[in-house]
Amino acid sequence: MNAVSQILGALIEAWGEVKVQKARVVLSLVGVVAAVAAMTIVIALGDLLLQSSRELAELYEGRSVTLRLTPESSSASSDGSAGSGPYQDASDPASATGAQTAKRPDEKDTIGEAMGTLAERTDIRYWSRFSSGGGEIVETRQARSSGQFRGYPLTKIGDMVDGIAFQGVDPSYAVIYRTRMLAGRWVESSDVDQRLIPVVISESLWNQLGRAPIDQVPIVLHTSDGTAMRVVGVTKSKSSFDMPTVFAHYDAARVSFPQMSAPSMIAWVGTENADLARDTLPRALASILGEGWKVSVSGGEHEDIGEEQLGTISNVIMVIGGIIVFLGALGLLNVAIVTVRQRVREIGIRRAVGASATRVFFAVFMESVVATFVAGVIGVGIAVVVIRFLPLEALNITLSDTPAFPAGAAIAGVAISTSIGALCGIIPALAAVRIKPIDAIRY
Repeated sequence: MNAVSQILGALIEAWGEVKVQKARVVLSLVGVVAAVAAMTIVIALGDLLLQSSRELAELYEGRSVTLRLTPESSSASSDGSAGSGPYQDASDPASATGAQTAKRPDEKDTIGEAMGTLAERTDIRYWSRFSSGGGEIVETRQARSSGQFRGYPLTKIGDMVDGIAFQGVDPSYAVIYRTRMLAGRWVESSDVDQRLIPVVISESLWNQLGRAPIDQVPIVLHTSDGTAMRVVGVTKSKSSFDMPTVFAHYDAARVSFPQMSAPSMIAWVGTENADLARDTLPRALASILGEGWKVSVSGGEHEDIGEEQLGTISNVIMVIGGIIVFLGALGLLNVAIVTVRQRVREIGIRRAVGASATRVFFAVFMESVVATFVAGVIGVGIAVVVIRFLPLEALNITLSDTPAFPAGAAIAGVAISTSIGALCGIIPALAAVRIKPIDAIRY
């Protein structure tokens, strides 16, 4: 308790002395504030750019680490069947055209149920079955012919493609792939029992519908074989080359969409358990499916998104920023030395009445630390304001989880400025310790 009281007392005393010398301190710390602000802004932009690159990679590859398990029956290679009855290979031309003769799955979903059993046994929180197919939508074909949909004009009709991708997924798919919504909602578990299949369409498909509002008059679409579906949401495009896509709950898509491919399982296992999961999950799923099945695994490979390069750049920036802060703190050092010389009488009297050398050293030392700490906080505050109003999208920094401010950049700014203040406070503190009580009489 005594040590805490001494530290608090020294801090209060240091702050009081800083306020007494505030004019000199403010002038000497202007350069420190500017240097800390500039350094923090650059470090923060680097962190945001790294996060943007990571999120962009996760839009396509899934979060780190996401595995894809693909079951295959040994009978598929011997008799040409998919080994799962009603499914068809997504590469089959018939599945890409939405042919009227496409068969509907009417058998038990052995593979899908096995994936659910695996997720339950291994306690995987975020996982999804994934099945895909292809076809056409009557309304988009009519809209391209007329140039409008419900009075909403279509633009860039020549760039629109004819085919539509159908994907059956589970609700967690949006979490794994950072799916961003432009309007409405994502797929829900309750969608399975609806008479009109609730679907989510991609932005590129929404453009083929003139971007008509989905929350005013319900948009009902029909596949080429007459399946009706109601649009409940629109996802933001990952790029301008995205295929027009319809997302639906896996169970609903399996029953209602044109013939779908055999499902694969997408599981977000995280980085800590990646190696173990890559080894055990395929064997566990094959065991659940039974004899004659094998499961291949892919995904989770390390993607170079410039983390090492950005880390190196950030370190260089911190070193340069530290040097600039140090040069700015030299002004504070000069002020501190002059102040100590002016306080010879005060310090000498304090030594005469029993103040220890350690207490005097700590008091003078903390003045520089407190001053540069305050300068660091002000510099970080300026950086926060600049980043908040900076048009990040114009700098190709697009974030779905936008942080208030990168904590690492703020901590680095305050830590570097305070450390430089500590270094600059040693010299005047040593000078203060060398003052003797007799010097107060001579001064």
